[in-house]
Amino acid sequence: MSPTDALHPAPPAARRERPWKGAVRPVLFTAMAVCSGATVANVYLAQPLLSLFTRSLGVSASAAGTVVTCAQFGYAAGILFLVPLGDVRRRRPLLTVLLGATVAALLLAAAAPGLAVLAAATALVGGVTVVPQILVPLAAELAPPERRASVVAGVQIGLMTGIIGSRVVGGAVGEVLGWRAVYLVAAALTAVTGLVTVLLLPREPARKPPPTDGAGYGRLLASLPRLLRTEPALRQACLLHASLFGAYSATWTTLVLVLTQHYRFSSATAGLFGLLGLAGALAAPWSGRFIDRRGALPIITAALAMMLVAAGCYALGGTMTAFMVAAIVLANVAVQWSQIANQARIFAFLPQARSRANTVYMVAVFLGGALCAAAASASYGACGWIGACALQALLALAGLAVLPAARRHDRRHRATTS
Repeated sequence: MSPTDALHPAPPAARRERPWKGAVRPVLFTAMAVCSGATVANVYLAQPLLSLFTRSLGVSASAAGTVVTCAQFGYAAGILFLVPLGDVRRRRPLLTVLLGATVAALLLAAAAPGLAVLAAATALVGGVTVVPQILVPLAAELAPPERRASVVAGVQIGLMTGIIGSRVVGGAVGEVLGWRAVYLVAAALTAVTGLVTVLLLPREPARKPPPTDGAGYGRLLASLPRLLRTEPALRQACLLHASLFGAYSATWTTLVLVLTQHYRFSSATAGLFGLLGLAGALAAPWSGRFIDRRGALPIITAALAMMLVAAGCYALGGTMTAFMVAAIVLANVAVQWSQIANQARIFAFLPQARSRANTVYMVAVFLGGALCAAAASASYGACGWIGACALQALLALAGLAVLPAARRHDRRHRATTS
């Protein structure tokens, strides 16, 4: 593949997968899922440790909260500036560098003498621990076409489990051994799972980078908006999942207020409701198999419909806990189904630009979630819980409005997500 091809994907009919040297062992996909979970957990380690930061470092709760913010901003920056390299660099050395940098940043966080160093270290951790966003498109490339969505679903299960597990396990380890031990354990897990994954990767053919004239990396980043402008499937996926994830964020952001203020649950009890998010991970394998057989759009349609139903259940959940539980399960299953289906769809249409397509997609989703979380807070302040539920319903309807264009596109190109 030439440098020009790397920046300007060919038409769908002309695109071909790159040959890999050596067999792809099935255990590799399991290793990718475990590595994705272990590394994405690093972004969320600080959330259950805030009270420990305040006691150990002698800072206020609001000051300790900057550690969480720095990790999130770092992760977003890493997705934007590092993940696109997956399209023009060999993944094994790229992953090795990122994993090594992540371990070093975690060790720096564990040794941080004060809040400023800890915040800087966690920002660095977030920036370089974008390994999952490189592994997901890589898994789609290595998987047999007829199993692509199933493999992507498996890696997403690991990713989701890591996000939830980081909050539960991180908090427990921190209470027993202290917050520094949490970062040391994370460094060890990242090193071990990353090493196993890298060693299992088959040999990859050379990927020539853009010309080394000082503008190659800039051209790579400049190709991102062009990719969004020229690829309808990518635009549709961004709109579909950004609206659904925004709907999810609309109620998830303010849910803890309802549980603690209306139901009078303790913070610990309210936190246990987050474990219901594992329902999305449990439902992911079935959706992957369905997508491989029937395509992505039916699953995306079902996910948006479930999110709409979840909005109604959330509204009723203001008076009955059972409806609240049902809404949480439906919303988490919907967001996982939509993520898997939309990624499988764009990976099928853009095989030569999967890393950059994933970058554009994830940035759009992050922005959508952030904007809708802010809108949800305003809606909750103005209209209470019903306002947040209404925002979720409107966003789900907005996603459903995009579906006809996606169906026309897929019929026109006669493409599948397998």
